[in-house]
Amino acid sequence: MRRFIFASHHKLAYGLKDTVDFLTGATKTIYDINAYLDDETKDIDTVVAELFAFFDDEDEVVVLVDMMGGSVYQKFYPYMSDKVHVICGMNLPMALSLVLAPEDECLTSEKVEQVLMDCKNQLVYVNKMAASVDEDDE
Repeated sequence: MRRFIFASHHKLAYGLKDTVDFLTGATKTIYDINAYLDDETKDIDTVVAELFAFFDDEDEVVVLVDMMGGSVYQKFYPYMSDKVHVICGMNLPMALSLVLAPEDECLTSEKVEQVLMDCKNQLVYVNKMAASVDEDDE
């Protein structure tokens, strides 16, 4: 089974999960980990360990975290493997591409890289693009 974890500082993971659920009709189970909310929030090390203990060894896990090198990312680093894909810089196109990917075939590193390349192409500075289009119209 393919599992998804969205993890971030504060509530970014919750917001991304909520939006993906809305757009996809909540067809997948996505776990959101929102770290460092307050003193009463369970320690992120404990949350991550409990979540991975719950998964089966054969599960494929896709972890999207907010930023490379951050404290949230560091909690998932020890879990990386052929079946646990940790991806930094989560955004909506990336999340949708991975959540909607067919589950009948495993995610290879090549497939994950292709999703990332496709999503990078959606990062556009529209002001510059618009100026270029305006110049072409003249």
